[in-house]
Amino acid sequence: MHTILSNKEIAVTRGDDLYKGVAMITKGYANCSEGQVHYRESGSSDKPVICFFHQTASSGAMYEKVMAQLADDYHCYAFDSPGFGGSYHPKAIPNIGFLSDRLLEAIDDLRIKSFHACGHHTGGCIAMEMPGKAPDKVASLSVIGPVLVNEEEKREYMKTFIQPFKIETTGEFLTTAWAYLKMIGASTTLELHNREMVDHLIAHETMPMAFSAVWSQDVEGLYKSISCPLMIMCSKDDVLWPLFERAGEMRPDARQCIVGGADYQPDNDPDSVVAGLREFYTELG
Repeated sequence: MHTILSNKEIAVTRGDDLYKGVAMITKGYANCSEGQVHYRESGSSDKPVICFFHQTASSGAMYEKVMAQLADDYHCYAFDSPGFGGSYHPKAIPNIGFLSDRLLEAIDDLRIKSFHACGHHTGGCIAMEMPGKAPDKVASLSVIGPVLVNEEEKREYMKTFIQPFKIETTGEFLTTAWAYLKMIGASTTLELHNREMVDHLIAHETMPMAFSAVWSQDVEGLYKSISCPLMIMCSKDDVLWPLFERAGEMRPDARQCIVGGADYQPDNDPDSVVAGLREFYTELG
């Protein structure tokens, strides 16, 4: 059930497990140089801002449980990257910096002066570009599942994480996509599994573009150059868990937080994600 109010939607509380605890999240569009970027919003405009960026090929929906818990103390935005969710679809995603630039334009359009950046997997790669591009805006950076891969590891990840499925006339891709989502942890609830299925089908053309951009990014160089306060977060059953220890060794100044939830921590373990973010932001003052 949705009620249209001006240029935003108000998502009314649903009774299923996936959205349990979500009271009200508004949805809207911000402009960037190429089209419109869809976002979810919660909290009051007089509170510190957190901007959330999702993994491939999800959408900002993956942060709704986290946003619901943080709304009393923070002004939260969860963006759909270009090519995903409700955002416009670009003809190409040449690199991660392209996505970061378009999202920073959307943030400017929303007149956000300063924000804490929080990105998950690909969203973390996007967020890592932002402190260098907008140092006066990014108050801190949190990365859930940092993608700090060497060349050999890139080749292994690329076997699965480039184009997990391709649409064809037989419809067999539907079962392939369903099985892929189960493999990466989306099957903890039927509602989550179905939501991710929809998001992945929407992004079937842009998903391989985004994955290719991830593997071509100099994430290690960016990670080492981050000058704002930094937190890294991961779960032991995340596909990227083997990289978490490396991320901590590379940046011993980074706050480290271990949570649960496989590759869907904000959905499967929102309490721990929220606790980690709150502690980090409280320490920053």
